Amino acid sequence: MTSGRTWLGILGMLTIAVALGYRSKLSFIYGIALVTIVSWFRNTAVTYFPDDDAGNARFNYFKKVVDITGLDMIITPFTSDLAGAGVAIVTMLYVDFLDTSGTLLGIATSMGVVEDEGNFPKSTQAYCVDAISTMFGSIFGLSPITSYIESGAGVEAGAKTGLTAVICGFYFFIAVFFAPILASIPPWAIGGALIIVGALMARSLTKLNFNRISHAVSGFLTVIVMPLTYSIAYGLIAGIGTYFVMEGIFWILSFVEVPVDEEEAFQPIIGKSLRKLTETKPKDESIEPIDNDDEDESLAKAETPEETPASDEVDEEVA
Repeated sequence: MTSGRTWLGILGMLTIAVALGYRSKLSFIYGIALVTIVSWFRNTAVTYFPDDDAGNARFNYFKKVVDITGLDMIITPFTSDLAGAGVAIVTMLYVDFLDTSGTLLGIATSMGVVEDEGNFPKSTQAYCVDAISTMFGSIFGLSPITSYIESGAGVEAGAKTGLTAVICGFYFFIAVFFAPILASIPPWAIGGALIIVGALMARSLTKLNFNRISHAVSGFLTVIVMPLTYSIAYGLIAGIGTYFVMEGIFWILSFVEVPVDEEEAFQPIIGKSLRKLTETKPKDESIEPIDNDDEDESLAKAETPEETPASDEVDEEVA
């Protein structure tokens, strides 16, 4: 927390958060642009181009503004080591599958299109596009072309259809020629935007059943392992693995009559205390309540003077 770059990134995050409070669709651009422009000034504590070999190299590349990289190495060299390739394929398979599953489900949840069964419309097409892109990307030596959680920023800005992806693809094509500018955006300018995206996507945690210990532990591990390992896949592996292990143990113990009460197995202590404070004590039936209406009637009778007999009735009695 003593680094100026850290505080500059926090400033960018707060800028995005405040702009989102006013429903601005350019909130992410405001925060990223502010931090980026400040970081481009040299001879400052937060510069992206410090006065060293790495900083000078980045600044020289930044000054080109427009650059077209040669295509002589566009095709990756292939290998005949099938054993090593097999290990890589299996590794990329589960990493890409779990990354894509977590990203697509998280984004679909923030869009509000997830059904009760956990599916979302056209999920098969989404997975197929991701798989085909990864296959073609491998020909050019690229890392898995998968869905990225940064898409959550576009969803919060109002993206709802595939037309957004088409427009983004067009801008990515233009970005190829302006690589020196875009490559000079510092990581602390993007970090604040990712924190905001994570905070917005955390709304789905409210659907987690924290009264069930297996759900609470697996959900917490999924959330905490992702940032610690920089991988959505590892977070999902930790959460899903823990869930199956705990539920398997509960299932085995159920055969020896050790049931687990889903509602009372893991009740928060604070929640119990609050419920005890808010619960009303039952009334003691031995004490009869006083009827205010009867009391009012008795008081009214006591205050009302007795009626004197009419004068005609008195004359008749005398006669």
